[in-house]
Amino acid sequence: MSEKNASILLAAVIIARATSYYFIKIGMEGLDVFNLLAVRFFVAVLLLALLFHKRLYPMTKSTLLHGTILGVVFFALMAFEFMALKTSPSSTVSFLENTSIVLVPLLIAITTRTLPKNSAILGVIITVIGVGFLTYTPGGVALTRGEIFALSAALSYAVVILLTSRFAEEDDPFQLGFLQILWIFILSTLAAFLAETPRWPENHVEWGVVLVLAVVCTGFGFTLQPVAQRHTTPERAGMFCALNPMCATIMGVTLLGETLSPHKVAGIICIVIGLTVPILMESRKKKQLQ
Repeated sequence: MSEKNASILLAAVIIARATSYYFIKIGMEGLDVFNLLAVRFFVAVLLLALLFHKRLYPMTKSTLLHGTILGVVFFALMAFEFMALKTSPSSTVSFLENTSIVLVPLLIAITTRTLPKNSAILGVIITVIGVGFLTYTPGGVALTRGEIFALSAALSYAVVILLTSRFAEEDDPFQLGFLQILWIFILSTLAAFLAETPRWPENHVEWGVVLVLAVVCTGFGFTLQPVAQRHTTPERAGMFCALNPMCATIMGVTLLGETLSPHKVAGIICIVIGLTVPILMESRKKKQLQ
């Protein structure tokens, strides 16, 4: 797969994931957090196993280990995301969660013990200002419980991006995607039985939400992300996350009736600038070197 086709696939994956915010909000009106996660990923695992079981064998010990690690981190990401959406608007959650874009180069700098690029530093500064605007309340800046969960999801997602890029170089990316979905199902099921009263969806609305989340957002979005990331860089993968909050905000305002106050609009503008400025600076630098 060429880098161009990988970029197109990655963009489609991110957009598919963006629609999940809308459907999660609807689903949690009747189902608890881990209950919804468990049913969603059970359906996804079942469909993928039935349709692509031949792709799952043989599986190396390395793939099994790496897929398990991804599944655990992704479960943390999904749990934080769902709990954030429980109490905060989908637009706010999406923008805060996707600050993972600027966390990726910072984590790379920490793990490689090198200083971040100037473009990354500038992007972080502008994005932090945007987060400040988004979390502003009359009287000052205060993080709500939902916003703390969203930022925790951002850190988890940045770790997922880095681990996926590393593991996809040596393991089968499709098998990695399937394993992470399988582990999210297992862990969310355990959490549902320990902390909630699990049940199956009871009406066509709940089943409709589960099927969309399982087929479009999970079966397509989660499974094919490792495939796309195998042919692109982790920095580029992180930058594509900018599509997520834009799509989620549009759906939140138009379909969920969410409102955007002036300071939230200012925060969104800052975050968009913080996400795109590093891309433009690096692109310009590469052109100058050619």
